[in-house]
Amino acid sequence: MKTLTKEQVIEQLNLSHHFEGGYFRQSFKADHRDKVTTSRGERTTMTAIYYMLTNDNSIDHFHTKYSDGIEFYHMGAPITYHMIYPDGHYEKVVVGPDIANGQQLQLAVPGGTFKAAELTDGDYGLVSEAVSPGWEPEDMIEVFQHELLEKFPQHKVLIERLANKK
Repeated sequence: MKTLTKEQVIEQLNLSHHFEGGYFRQSFKADHRDKVTTSRGERTTMTAIYYMLTNDNSIDHFHTKYSDGIEFYHMGAPITYHMIYPDGHYEKVVVGPDIANGQQLQLAVPGGTFKAAELTDGDYGLVSEAVSPGWEPEDMIEVFQHELLEKFPQHKVLIERLANKK
């Protein structure tokens, strides 16, 4: 199988730049099913996106959302995820193909978890994420460095490196 360049993947999957960093495209929205009621209004039962980090766009800054999400590895270099849970504990997981050395092919992230991701090696890493209830733009919770430092001062070095500074 031929290895694709990052430009070829972006073109083949019709990916666009994402405001958090990286590239994405929504690939599925369960709008053919009845919606579910959440405290924020009605939502589809599930959405899915392709998401790619590249060597020149290598960080997905800390953010959170209400819904649960599952990341699935597809191709390219592994992506390192950094999660700070609401109770303050930290977890690092590498999503990639080398399961014999601890990488995972998928990663479940509960809603309310602060998550950042980074590509530390290679030209690109491609994953997808399924979210349930389905993601809508108003479900995105942007967080900034000063807010995270207030909540989780024990993770200062990580937050200063991977959080938006606004």
